[in-house]
Amino acid sequence: MRPVRLLALAPRPFEDELLSCWHWRVSSHYSCSPRQVENWISGGSVGPNPHLFRHDVSADQPATRLWALACRLRQVDLERLSLQNTGRSRASFVSDPAHRGVCPTCLDEDAEEGRDHYCRRSWACVEAVACPRHKIGLEINCSGCFRSGLFQFRSTPVGVVRLFCRDCDAIVSARRFPRRDQTDLLQVASLVGEAIGKGGSEFERIDAASRFLWSPRPEGMPYIAALGLSLPYGQRPSVAKGGAPLASLPPAWRAVTITTIANLLFQVAPKTVPLSSSVREAFRQFEQGPTEECHQAPPPTRTASVVNLRAETEYRQLARGIIQSEGWKSLPSKAGRARNRAIGKLMLRALNDE
Repeated sequence: MRPVRLLALAPRPFEDELLSCWHWRVSSHYSCSPRQVENWISGGSVGPNPHLFRHDVSADQPATRLWALACRLRQVDLERLSLQNTGRSRASFVSDPAHRGVCPTCLDEDAEEGRDHYCRRSWACVEAVACPRHKIGLEINCSGCFRSGLFQFRSTPVGVVRLFCRDCDAIVSARRFPRRDQTDLLQVASLVGEAIGKGGSEFERIDAASRFLWSPRPEGMPYIAALGLSLPYGQRPSVAKGGAPLASLPPAWRAVTITTIANLLFQVAPKTVPLSSSVREAFRQFEQGPTEECHQAPPPTRTASVVNLRAETEYRQLARGIIQSEGWKSLPSKAGRARNRAIGKLMLRALNDE
C-alpha cells in the first residue's frame, strides 16, 4: 500500500467553519487550489473538481478521508463541517458560493485575533442576509472597487490567510466606511430562519411563497417587482422556472424576498409596503394548485362599440365637401403636425354633420 502523503502545514478547522472554506485555507498556505492539493495527496489525478455546493452539502467520504490523513485529523472532525449535519434540507442553503456573502467585521475580528479569515457555515443559509453578531448586511461586493464575485483566499507574507478581492487585490474589511444597522431585517430573517429550521409544512409554505413572488408575469418581470417594494440597485437576477429562488439569489435580493415572505405569511412587515388583499388572495390560489402564471385577475371585458358604416358614395361627397371648404383653403402650407391636426378636425366635422 502506498504510504499516505502528509502536509507539513495544515491549519485546524474552526468549530463553525464551512468545509470548502477549510479546503481553501489549507491550499492557500501552499499557493494551490484544493484540487491540486488533492492530486498531490492521492499521488495522481482525482478527476474534475467537484461542485462546491455538492461538496459542502454532503462531504465526499473518500476525499475527506484523504484530507484527514494528510492533515493528521479525524475524518469525523471534517465531516461535521459539511452542511448535511445541520439537519436542514439542501434547498435551505444558497447554491452559488458567490451569493452567500460574508461579514467584513467578522473577518476584521479574525485578523485582530491573529487567525485566518474563514467563512462561517451559517452564512450559507438562505436566510443569512445579515450578521446577527454585528447587525450589518452580509456582502458579496468589494468595498474598494464595488465589484461582485467570489473573494479569493491567499496567504500573506506573515503566514496567515486572508480573503482578497480578485479585481483590486484589497483585503475584505469593514474599515473603509460604516455600515447601516440591520436590526429590523435580522428580526425578520430570524423568524423565517426558525420556520425553515423546523422543516415540514412551514418550510414548504416559505418555498411556495418564494416561487410565487418570483414567478413571471405576462410582461416577463417577476411578481415581486410589481408590488411597489424598494428593490436593490442593479440588474434584477434571473430565477430558473421551477427552481428554489431563495437558494439562487444574492443577499440583497434574498433580503427583499424574505421580508416580503414574512409579510405574506406572518404579517410582519418592518418599513415596507403593505401587501394588498389581492396579493394575498393570489398567493392563496397559488398554494391551492396550478394557476395562471401571471397571478392576476383578467381585465374586465369591454363591449365593442358598433360602427355605423356609410355608403361609399357618401364618403366621396364628404371628401369633396372638405376640399371645397374654407377650412381646407386655410390649412398650413407645410406638412407637419399642425396640418395633420387641422385635416383631422375637418374630417370629424364632416362625419358628425357639423
